[in-house]
Amino acid sequence: MKKLSLLVLLVIVATTLMAAVPTKMIRLTIINKSDPVDGSAGDFAVYMKLTGSEVTGSYYYLTVPAGSRDEPVVKVFTIMSDAYQRQTWQCNGVRSSGWLIASGNMRLTFTPCGQFACWKWGDDRFFTNCAGDTVAVYRRKIQSGEPRMEKVTYFRYLAYGQPHWSVAELYAGYWNFGCFTWYYRFRTWRTPIGCQFHYQY
Repeated sequence: MKKLSLLVLLVIVATTLMAAVPTKMIRLTIINKSDPVDGSAGDFAVYMKLTGSEVTGSYYYLTVPAGSRDEPVVKVFTIMSDAYQRQTWQCNGVRSSGWLIASGNMRLTFTPCGQFACWKWGDDRFFTNCAGDTVAVYRRKIQSGEPRMEKVTYFRYLAYGQPHWSVAELYAGYWNFGCFTWYYRFRTWRTPIGCQFHYQY
C-alpha cells in the first residue's frame, strides 16, 4: 500500500512539474496587404512556419490569403509565447528566415510587394567639428512601424547606376551605353530593421 501511495505521489509531482512549463498564450495578428498595386500576377499569400524552443516544443504553420492595400486580409492566431525560428514565404514565393520573438500580443502588416517604405529624416543631435562650427547631424530611418505593430517587407530588386570603383566587388556586372559605364546589382529590401523589433531577419 505504501508503494502504491508513493507511486501516486510521484505521478502527481511529475504532472505538476510538466504543468510548470510557461504556457502564456498571445495573439498574433497578420494583415496581408502584399498584393502589388500594379496588379501583377502571382501568389501573394503569406506563409509562415514557426518552430519553438525546446521549452514549449510548439510548432505552427500559418497561412494568410492574398490581400491588397484597399482590401487587406486579416487573420488572428493564438500561439504560445516563445522565441521562434521563423521562415516566411511572401511576394510570389520569396523566402526569408530569422526569428520571431513572441513575448506579447503583436501585429504584423505585410506591405505591397515591390513598394519601398518611406524614409523619415530627423534631427538627431548637434556637435562641434574641428573648425569650431556647430553641425547638425541628420539620421534617416525606414518607417518600419512600432515594436509589436511592425511593417514587414521582403523583396529583391535590380539596382543600377554609375560605378564607384572602390566597391566594384559588390557589382554583378556592367553595361556600356554610349559614353557611360553603368553597374547593376541585385539587392534585397527588407523591413523591419533594428534590434528593437520582434520580427528579426
